[in-house]
Amino acid sequence: MIHPNVKAIVKAHITVFHNLALARNYIDHCVKLHCIVLGELVGEYWVVTPADASCLERAGFDRC
Repeated sequence: MIHPNVKAIVKAHITVFHNLALARNYIDHCVKLHCIVLGELVGEYWVVTPADASCLERAGFDRC
């Protein structure tokens, strides 16, 4: 579950994966550019837009 404060930061949709390889595979098949951000839980990877990734970085999350 994504914390409500994170939902306030992110303007677009967060796609959650529990495997980094699957997240990278998803990004490879996207038409638009996306980034992977480490989620709130261990082993959780969020695929978000670059704009949302920079907002999450300012909030203390790390890019993968």
